[in-house]
Amino acid sequence: MEASQKRDPRNQRDDRAVLAACQAEVASARAQLEDARRRGARPDVDPLRQNLVAALEHYALTIERLGAPLPSRLCAELQLYRNLGHRT
Repeated sequence: MEASQKRDPRNQRDDRAVLAACQAEVASARAQLEDARRRGARPDVDPLRQNLVAALEHYALTIERLGAPLPSRLCAELQLYRNLGHRT
């Protein structure tokens, strides 16, 4: 991205909107997974965990695309849920 684009307020607004949409997607996926856990709905947990991993991955890719560093907490959460998905 060119320096002039980085300073353009329109691009910054667009970037913030994309990040906000990703954050909302992650929050929704977290809430659905937590709700299924509270209800004890074991069959529902794996697909919801996969949805959360997908949302976290999309959020991470968006952050990287914008040239920002990935928060360590996001990396740790993503790794945790990826590992949980590979349990047998």
